[in-house]
Amino acid sequence: MKKLYTPALILLTLLTLLALAMGGYALFWLLQIRQMALDAQQVALRTVADARALVAGIGDDSFSYTVTIRRDIPVQASIPFRHDFTVPIHATIPISTVVIIPVNAGLLGTFDIDVPVRTMIPVHLEVTVPVSQTVAFSTTVPLNLDVPVEIPLSDTPLTGYLEELDAALGQLEEGLGQLGSTTTQ
Repeated sequence: MKKLYTPALILLTLLTLLALAMGGYALFWLLQIRQMALDAQQVALRTVADARALVAGIGDDSFSYTVTIRRDIPVQASIPFRHDFTVPIHATIPISTVVIIPVNAGLLGTFDIDVPVRTMIPVHLEVTVPVSQTVAFSTTVPLNLDVPVEIPLSDTPLTGYLEELDAALGQLEEGLGQLGSTTTQ
């Protein structure tokens, strides 16, 4: 029986050493995995903190855009116009004519006398001229505008969503922090 005892003892010793080596190897890899998980947790915490900072910064930003308007606008209108104009007339009218006057000489009969008329007649008048008319016009006005538009995000409903996102990221950050504290215990 001694013969079986020694090889069995050697085999059991080898199996025990092998089990210890495999347990050590498994423990080594579990510690490696634990360290990788802790590193991943730290990266996740930094990422969540960066995301929270980014969300907080977005709330202070504004949306800027330039609206370009290029249109031709037709304009049609009728404008009534009514005005009384006073027109002064200052002139001298020359008259040069011959007037024929019939003269009845009784028994001698009737005969004509030519009377030359040469004179200057001064004219000083002010004439009121009423003007009443409707002026219709039609045109196209080109409109070329660049309108800058700036909307602060704090004035939009997006602010409420950003606050909710920040609160959710805060809860995630707190949960990740608690996860790290439970694994170190």
